[in-house]
Order: sequence, then structure tokens, then C-alpha cells
Amino acid sequence: MQGLFTAWLAWPVAALFASLFVVYIGAAAFVVWLSFRSPLSAHIQTFKGVVAPFFTSTAVIFGLLIAFLSTDIWDRNKQAETIVFTESDTLIGLYSLSAASAADNASMRAAIRGYVNAVVEDEWPRMALQERSTRTDAALNALLREVAKPANGIDPSVQRTMLDMVLRVRAAHESRLVLSNDRTVVTKWAAVMLIAFITQIAIAVVHLERPRPQVAALVIFTVAAVLLLGLLAMHEAPFEPPIFVPPGPIADVLDHVPP
Repeated sequence: MQGLFTAWLAWPVAALFASLFVVYIGAAAFVVWLSFRSPLSAHIQTFKGVVAPFFTSTAVIFGLLIAFLSTDIWDRNKQAETIVFTESDTLIGLYSLSAASAADNASMRAAIRGYVNAVVEDEWPRMALQERSTRTDAALNALLREVAKPANGIDPSVQRTMLDMVLRVRAAHESRLVLSNDRTVVTKWAAVMLIAFITQIAIAVVHLERPRPQVAALVIFTVAAVLLLGLLAMHEAPFEPPIFVPPGPIADVLDHVPP
């Protein structure tokens, strides 16, 4: 089920929204047909008299579940943005410290630029496919070796600080990869979608007197639910198109680190 859900999230935006509209508009049309045109309509009409506030009970549950789901998604995206800026700032700080501590830091500059280029050119496209970049791993290891090797003229305490900064970059890098593979638990999405169907039924039950008010109420709720679910699905993965955290802050490191 998780695989099917992940595959659905990978659909293009148009297909994503189209699938939601087809399913929920189809469900709404089926409910209207059952209420007024089906062989069971006479029996269903015996449920007339359910008061309107009954609808709000399921709508409130739907709203709460949407709030929980959106909180998970926004938190994941916020963490992704924070990690990217942490990685960028630490790399710039590492270069600044090396430039102030050594007369010749050409190898350090090359190692930093090599890592940044690997992240932007190779790793970012791979993260959208939930893949790991061996080129980036190699560049990060090269940067770590460059900082860890004995260096003439650099104070040992400064070198330890630089080593801590590289380890901070590595930690941010690993956290970013974890987030690129992270997804909301599929049961949360299933609960939200199921309650949306139940809310459609609740709306239909409180509008059994006439078909037009029932259709209007169902269309309004269905369009709102589909738009909301579609927008949340677009933000589910922080490093996957169409809306994703860009590598811009890390790419900007190249403007601070000369060749």
C-alpha cells in the first residue's frame, strides 16, 4: 500500500488533481443517484429529518485530520529548508576559517567546491528519485580527509573546529537524505481520504429533501476537499517536484569560495 501511495504522489500535478476530482466527484454523483434515482431511493428517503448539525460532526473530524496531516508535511518541509541553510552556512564558515588560518588553502577551496558541485549537479536530481549520490559521498569524504590531514601553520584548536564543521556538514547531508526518503504514514492519508467520503455521505443525508441543494452542498465540499488534498500531496516530498526545496543556498557557496 505504501508503494502505491508513493507512486500516486509521483504523478504529474495535472494527473494528481484529475485523479482526486474523478474519485470524489464520482462519489458525489453516485450518492446523488442513490438518493434520488436508484431503486433504493425510496428506502433512502426514509432517512429524511437528520438535522443539519449532524454534518458538522464529520466535518470537524475531517478538519482535525487535515490539520494533523498538514502539520507533518509543513514540519518536514521546514526541516528540509533549515538543513539546507545549515549546510550552506557551515561550508561558508569552513572556507572563511581556512582562509584566515592558512596562507595557501587552494586544496581546501577545491574540496569545498567539489562537494558543492556534486550536491547541486548530481545529488539533487537523485534525491527526487530517492537515490544516493556516490559522487557526493566521495566528495564529502575528500573534504573530510583534507581537513583532517596534518597542516603546517594551522593551530590545532582551529583545525579541530574545522573538523567539527565538516562533521556538521556530514550530519546535515545525512539528515537531508533521510528527509528525501521520508513520507507521511500512509494510514494518515487513508484516514483523511476516508473521512472525506464519510463527510460527503453526511452532507447527502442532511439534504434528502431536494436534489439541487444536495448537489450544491456536495460540489462545494468536494471541490474544497480535492483542492486541499491536492495541494498537500504536492508538498509531501520536500525534495521532489513540482514544489521542492531548491539547492540555491548550497550553490551560493560557490560565490563565496573562489576557484
